[in-house]
Amino acid sequence: MNSYLIFDMGGTSVKYAFGDKEGHLKDNGSFPTPAEGLEAMLDEMRRIFDSSRERIAGIALSSPGAVDPRKGRVGGISAIPYIHEIPLTERISSRLDGLPVTIENDANCAALGEMWKGAAAGKSNIVSVVCGSGIGGSIVMNGAVCRGQTNNCGEFGNYLVNRADGHYETWSSFTMVKQAAKYAGTTGKRTDGRELFKLAESGDPLALRLTEEFYEAMAVGLFSIQFTLDTELIVLGGGISEAPFVIPEIYKRMKRMAQEDRFGFLMPKIVPCRFGNRANLYGALFHYLQEIE
Repeated sequence: MNSYLIFDMGGTSVKYAFGDKEGHLKDNGSFPTPAEGLEAMLDEMRRIFDSSRERIAGIALSSPGAVDPRKGRVGGISAIPYIHEIPLTERISSRLDGLPVTIENDANCAALGEMWKGAAAGKSNIVSVVCGSGIGGSIVMNGAVCRGQTNNCGEFGNYLVNRADGHYETWSSFTMVKQAAKYAGTTGKRTDGRELFKLAESGDPLALRLTEEFYEAMAVGLFSIQFTLDTELIVLGGGISEAPFVIPEIYKRMKRMAQEDRFGFLMPKIVPCRFGNRANLYGALFHYLQEIE
């Protein structure tokens, strides 16, 4: 049976796995993202390629940046500067025995992975929202990724969700990573998102205000997506999706907003992602099978 080698390129590490047409992944692993440049990245990919005893039929890539799958190139900016504005898939293919190589944006891969085998299985119109240090995401309509004119469709983090001190603020300004940084900046106490939730639960006034801002921004942003796209399902990813109380708390704010403004008829259905940081691997493989197989 053919095997497919999948790479999920990130700024800190490159995850990899071998998969088959049924979506079974095995031999998962990772290596630190080389800082030296593309040749070092290709050397690491070749090392993983040579480690397989099975027949590899193709290579599937998940990449940051504004990916153009047809041209096999990455535009925009990302934490891996040397992959940009070069014939990336050609370079990888030439190093890996000329095998076919496909590439897709990492946020799009996450959405495709969840739609194929994860929390959105059986759906064809979904939105993936990934909440980390910023807000990213992907739109899938009729089973296909929406790309936009510049391959930047789904940049939900740029939504305007609040106005303070005469300035508009974006959704990405209120992630728990950013809120924890605000807490540290005010108090001098280093903290992270998880700790900020705990501080709010203990009654810390500043932590309560900051977490409330987070929930309000999430509610406004997710309602905006639902009113724009009327999607079947919103899959929430990123670190916050692992906290079981987050989605119920978002719903509380949404229901209050709906009662005040009478638009509850478009209450979105929100579910946590199933695969976490492995969704990109599933999605990259699904994209390969769609494009090549």
